[in-house]
Amino acid sequence: MLKNQNNLKSISKLKVIAIVVILCSSIVSAQVTIDGIAGVVGNNIVLNSDVEQQLLQYQAQGLEIDTTLRIQVLEDLLFQKLMLHQALLDSVVVTENEVFNEIDSRINNFILQLGGEDQLESYFDKKVYEIKEEMFDPIESSLLIQRVRYDITSAVTITPSEIRTYFGTFPQDSLPAVNEEVEVAQILKLPPASSSAIAETKKKLDKLKDRINKGESFGTMAILYSEDPGSSRNGGLYTSITRGMFVKEFEAIMFSLEEGEVSEVFKTEYGYHIAVLEERRDSEVDVRHILMSPKISPIDLSNAKDILISIRDSVLNGELLFENAVLNHSDDKTTKYNGGKLINANNGTTKFEIAHLDQGVNLAIENLEPEAISDPIYLKMEDGKEAYRMFMLINRKEAHQVNLVDDYKKIRDLALEHKKDESIEKWISKSLEKTYVRIDESYQSQDFQYNWLKK
Repeated sequence: MLKNQNNLKSISKLKVIAIVVILCSSIVSAQVTIDGIAGVVGNNIVLNSDVEQQLLQYQAQGLEIDTTLRIQVLEDLLFQKLMLHQALLDSVVVTENEVFNEIDSRINNFILQLGGEDQLESYFDKKVYEIKEEMFDPIESSLLIQRVRYDITSAVTITPSEIRTYFGTFPQDSLPAVNEEVEVAQILKLPPASSSAIAETKKKLDKLKDRINKGESFGTMAILYSEDPGSSRNGGLYTSITRGMFVKEFEAIMFSLEEGEVSEVFKTEYGYHIAVLEERRDSEVDVRHILMSPKISPIDLSNAKDILISIRDSVLNGELLFENAVLNHSDDKTTKYNGGKLINANNGTTKFEIAHLDQGVNLAIENLEPEAISDPIYLKMEDGKEAYRMFMLINRKEAHQVNLVDDYKKIRDLALEHKKDESIEKWISKSLEKTYVRIDESYQSQDFQYNWLKK
């Protein structure tokens, strides 16, 4: 835990910015090797190199390194080790699947940030499987820490009276400003492929299947023809697949195949496939697949736009509720069942500061009044699909000084987090009384927030 709350907020933001290097100290390009143990908590050690590695990350983000920050970083690392010690005492565990799922999620984020799998391997100068291997232990520790932290704070609740009291601690003459916020809903329309395009796609896959059955490599065909960005470079291969990881149509096929058997052409929401079962191990399978999507013509795309224009007119004329239009016509599964409302990934709510909106959305709504609907706008999605979408501005809240009426949820969340921090502080103090801790002599003259020195 860090004793300066302002530094805590700054460092927390930096941890988000530095996502490519967090928890992967063995992968970071600028390695630091400094012998020596900075501290021991239970059976867990903090190396001097752990401290230096964390400081390097903060320095790269513009923080000035001084003794105070060094001690705060050490104390934060000691706190993590204390939670790992508690996880051992309480027999807290995370499964391999949970760790692998988290690793895959982070790897996919890294690939998106760096532009591709090749760029990822070049950045770290390692193969993806090597990166995953080196991430396993840090990610496992991170998940254990999250679980222990949740156990400590899950019972913490807050009352309206406590929220008002917390708000009263803000200096009234310098209350922070809240930027302009909006709530936006959308309808996204993917143009349906024509019957001729579907027939052509199936024909191509049937020809590939014939070539594979005559002895050509499935993996080579996947590299050359598959449109699945997640597996095509790897010859269409997915390993250690268990039920629940893929869409049900795909799973129904791959768990019904015999080893070496190539499937018939089948359809999922992503397009059309052929697949081969490479290996079966109890409840796990390794499979390869080739994905192709029917080509969308300009006429198909124009038809999608016309559909949205017709929906827009019906809503504005009062013939159709926007929420019903979303449910009946939108092809975006993430918003289809919540009235089309976009969700802010930064805070989990439907409210966005203008600066946090995608530029295309911002341009579409900048001149809209609440309940007005934009014209359909062309969109090329991350998977290469083309679509049209339109937006309704649900609400626009102008910039203002924070207050309990307009910003109750924000203040409640801050107050709850403050109370959780207090519960963690109490837990640390109590746990230190019964936990073995040793701090290196070089740090023993420094001031710590908690009694790590057992004075």
